[in-house]
Formats: sequence, structure tokens, C-alpha cells
Amino acid sequence: MEEVVRSLAQLSLSSEPKKELQHLKITLTALGGARDVLLPREIDLKSLFDAFNTSDQEQLELAVQVMGQLLPRLSPVEAVERFRGELLRGLQHPDEDVRRLVLKQVLRLVEADSDAGINIFTSDVEMHQTVLRCVGDKSLGVVKIASSVIVRACRHQAGLGAIFSPSSLSVLQEMVAIMESTMRFNVYELVVEVSLLGPAALNAAVSSGLVDRLLSEVTTGDGLTQLTALQLLTPLALSPGGRALLDEKGVTSKLMYLLSLAQSDPIARLLTHGLLEFLGNIGQARPRQTLEEHGAVTLMVLQLASGHLDLGGDPSLQASALRALAHIGTTVEGKMVLAKCKHEMDQVLETLGTEAVQGPSNLKVVCIEVLTQLFHLEPQELKEDIVSVLELWWANTLGVSEVVKLARMPFPDLHCAALGLLTTLATLPWGQRLIVGEPGLVEYILDRTTESDKQGMEAKWTLVEAIIKSPSALETFSEDQLSRLEKYFRQGPFYAEATVEVALGEGQE
Repeated sequence: MEEVVRSLAQLSLSSEPKKELQHLKITLTALGGARDVLLPREIDLKSLFDAFNTSDQEQLELAVQVMGQLLPRLSPVEAVERFRGELLRGLQHPDEDVRRLVLKQVLRLVEADSDAGINIFTSDVEMHQTVLRCVGDKSLGVVKIASSVIVRACRHQAGLGAIFSPSSLSVLQEMVAIMESTMRFNVYELVVEVSLLGPAALNAAVSSGLVDRLLSEVTTGDGLTQLTALQLLTPLALSPGGRALLDEKGVTSKLMYLLSLAQSDPIARLLTHGLLEFLGNIGQARPRQTLEEHGAVTLMVLQLASGHLDLGGDPSLQASALRALAHIGTTVEGKMVLAKCKHEMDQVLETLGTEAVQGPSNLKVVCIEVLTQLFHLEPQELKEDIVSVLELWWANTLGVSEVVKLARMPFPDLHCAALGLLTTLATLPWGQRLIVGEPGLVEYILDRTTESDKQGMEAKWTLVEAIIKSPSALETFSEDQLSRLEKYFRQGPFYAEATVEVALGEGQE
């Protein structure tokens, strides 16, 4: 560190800036990752900030690399207090690497453990409004860091107050009003991320009027605009406050109506993937209410998932419908709601089994993952009624022997998906009986030689873990089988038998 301090103390970029920067870069590189070594306070970095004032790209890159190593050696509070003006200029620098560098320092400020960083950022109107303008940057990397700064600040009441103050709100509203759609939606995405922080943040976002503007974009404008707006709104369906807002504004009903038009309206069909994701999120949170209020739409989605409804010849819509049903069937309540649609669910389950075996490889994986989600139960959810429902469901889909065949295929994603489905079956009493009754399956589970990569080894070990931790395993597996499974589990996922090589002399066989 002494050499770095000495180099900085003697630094003069007036004559040969690139040479000096290169020397400093080499010196810093020699320090390696010793970021805990702090820079002495007497060192002035203003001359290095001045190195950004150039059109020479090589010099800019060197300056960014050097400052990227030096700034983290200052406390974030100290960096802002000593170099506020330089940082503000950096936020508006024409080179995006400089803007990203400075934004990372501001992010460190708001992520600091003490309240000092938040207080400095929120009380500095020019700084937080300049960061807000970076949300409209043409560089996605800049947008992401700037958004992270704002969202992090809004976790605090002081941050919410600053970002949604009249003067800062006018900056956001101006950006939405004058910017092209891509940048406008960057602002909307930020507002949605803030809305998800909690009730106070949601209230602040709604009061700003920006959420209403986003809601209006879902049902107006061209199809691409509607689709983008829908994708941003979908996460709100996962939060109670967000769902209440969408209901209050009539958005949920409008979106479900749009989905019902997918068979006849080309614009609605364009939105179908997003609408299905929205339905899945709403249905996961409140399955019974979804079926009661949007029963016709739910049945249409079931028909689409089973392949009995074709919307414009787009096969990818079936996968989206299957994923939506998997979301609804995540909870026990969701599974019971789907079970009420017996005829349609029987068709879906039959299709899942058929496509898992005969479909194209990408749809095979989707079907296996959907089955895994539909049949998954947490230990505390293993009640007789739902376990019986799932046993009836399994009779309508593929057999265990077919799952084993899929697990033996040499395609990692398909192989691990099938092991995941076997793991889900291994938690269910009737699933364990199927595993024990399938010739050679227990031996396959105990055979480590079937796995050659980390993902497969972990998936197989997780399957073993599911069996030995299940209370009903004692009633299903033999004492010898359980003993071998427990040994496999204790040895861990990556255990390998030691091999002994015997060297033979010449002439020996």
C-alpha cells in the first residue's frame, strides 16, 4: 500500500497521463483483492477525476480501471463528502463506463449499514435527481445500477419522501412524458419495483400518478406497448397490496376479458403469453376466487393446456398455459380447485404424460416440471384428502417406468427434470409404493455411476434424501434398502468409491 500512496502523492497527469495511469494500474493490480486496505485521507483523487476529461478512449479506460480499484478503498460516505462535485459530473459523463463507475459508488452509499449514507443521498437533491435521470439512460447497464440505487433508498421512509417529493416527481413525470417507449418503460419498471417494497411504498407510487399511467398503457396503444406494460404489471399480482390495487382499478377484470378474446381478437392473442402469466400469478395467490370470478377463462386455459384449443397455430402457447396451471396448482388450495374441473384436468394430465414421452425435447422438460409442481406437497401438507386426489391424478398421466426411461436419457435438463419428478413421488406414500414396485428402480437410485456431472449427482442425492426423511418410508422400503439409502445419503452427493489398481509385471496376465 505504501507504493500506491507514494505513487498517488507524486501523481501528475499533466505531461504523460496514460503512462502515469498505466503505472498506477500495475501497482494496484499487485495489491490483488486487498480491498480492506483503506486509502489514507490525505490522498487527493481529484487529479484522477480530471483524467476523465478527455476524448482519448485509452486514457478513459485506464482512468476507469484505476478509479474502480481506488474508490472502494474509501468509505462511501467519505467518497461523497470529499468528491461530491466530481461524482456529480461523472454521473453526467458522456462515457457510460464512467457513469456506471460513479453509480456504483452511490449504490455503496445507500447500501451502507448506517443511516448516514441514506441521509446524505436523500438530502442532496441534485444528486438523487441526477441518479433519477440516469434511469432514462440509453445504456441498460447504467439504468440497472441507477434503479438499484433508487429502490434501495426507497426501503427507507426518508428515501420515499425524497424520491416522491414534488420536485423529484416532476423529474420522473417529465421523463415519462418526453421519452421514447423503451426509456419510458424503464421509469415504469422502477415504479413497480418500488411498489413491491411494501404498503407505504405502494401508496407513494400510486399517489404519484405513475402507476395509473402504466395501467392505462395495458389497455391502450399498440400491441407491443400493451405487452410490455402487462409484463411490468404481472409482479404486482404476487403482492396483496398489488392485487388489491389491480382489482380496485378494474385491471384484473379487463385483463381476464382480454384473455377470453384470444380466440377471436388478434391483438388479444398477441398478449396471450403475458395474460397467461398474469392469470397464473393471480391464481396462485387466490385460486378459489379466480375460478369463481373467472371460471370461463380458467376452463379455456385448461383446454389450451391440454391441446384441445388452438390459438392461431402457436404451439408455444400450450407451454405458457401449462406453466400458468402449474402456478395455480402450487398450493394445496390450488390443487383442490383444479380438481373440481375434473374432465378438463384429466385431459391436461393425459396430455402432460403423452407429451413428456413423445413431445419435442423442450416440451418434454416443461411437462415434467409442471407435473413436479402439481404433485409437490410440503411435509405438513400430506393430508389424506389431497394425497388421494394426487393419486387419482397420477393414474391419468404417465407411469413410473416412463419417468425412469426419461431419467436414463443422456440429456442433462431432461435427466435432472425426471429425477426431480421421482423426488416428488418419493415424498408421497403411494409414490413410494410405485418406486418399490418398479423392477430395478431402487437399484438405479443407489447406482452412482449413472451420474457424471454435479447437477445430476445433486439431483440423485436429493432423491435419496427425500426417501429417507419421509415418515412413511419405514412402511414401504425394506430394512436392507433403507440401510443402503441411508449410507448413500451419509456419504454425500459426490462420494466416489476408491479404486485399487494392480500393476502387472511383464508377461503376467
